[in-house]
Amino acid sequence: EISRRRRREGDAMVQGEVFNFPCGTGRKAKVNSVVVINALDAFVRRNEGQERVIGTLLGSFAENGSVDVRNAYAVPHNESSEQVSLDIEFHRTMLELHQKLNPKDVIVGWFSTGKGITSCDALLQDFFSKECRQAIHLIMDVTIPLDAPVFTAFSVTQCSLEETDLAQCFHPIPVDVKTVDMEKIGGELFRNKVSKKVPSESQSMQDSLKSLKEMIEVVKGYVKLVCEGKIKPDNNIGRYISDTVGAIPNLSSEVVENIISTSSQDVALVEYLSHMVQTQLALSEKLGTDCMPIL
Repeated sequence: EISRRRRREGDAMVQGEVFNFPCGTGRKAKVNSVVVINALDAFVRRNEGQERVIGTLLGSFAENGSVDVRNAYAVPHNESSEQVSLDIEFHRTMLELHQKLNPKDVIVGWFSTGKGITSCDALLQDFFSKECRQAIHLIMDVTIPLDAPVFTAFSVTQCSLEETDLAQCFHPIPVDVKTVDMEKIGGELFRNKVSKKVPSESQSMQDSLKSLKEMIEVVKGYVKLVCEGKIKPDNNIGRYISDTVGAIPNLSSEVVENIISTSSQDVALVEYLSHMVQTQLALSEKLGTDCMPIL
């Protein structure tokens, strides 16, 4: 029977029927840190007994095929071993509200929490493929301890026989999580479990300089080992170090001190004026003279 089946498949190929089995894609996913925060928040607030959270990814597609994921929201769902149901009305309402604030954001895929692809993911991918033809699937591993990559993204393609879809292929694609400087500062603050208040500007500056000094020492150690021939040089690392050093302006110590002094004086003047305004407002409130001029 197997040989007959293979013979029929061979005859079908001869007669012009074409099997389409894509091997993969050259895409890449760039995920904003807001997406991670929203997904983790939804997982923490999930209903009792719910094993994972499912949601929609919003962003845009670049010309080179990469996906820029800028936001996400969770979608209520019910899931079993054989079927899954989504609250489509909630999904459409959230999409409409979000696009009123960010008209350029479109659906780029969906996310789920867990360790891998499940049997229901094909059904969910079918739904989101109708919303977006190039929908990606992002999986976030929220288990502790973290013994595997936290983020895994898949680009999904259809395996077909002529115009008949046979199966879906989930191809892993690279994932980059983007953060801005302010988010990095907040992340460092949350790492410290004994923090009771936001550090002052001078304390933040000291911590930043300490961290910068440690990174410079690491780079110096690497360059020294390369020059001594103890480790093999990496051209990519060398170019990155060269670009970083080249971006630093060539300023003398006197110029740097003058810049810092001027900036400190400007900050002190702004703080003095803000305290004056606060004091004047407090006096006006006590005296009941709201119309009293501020300055």
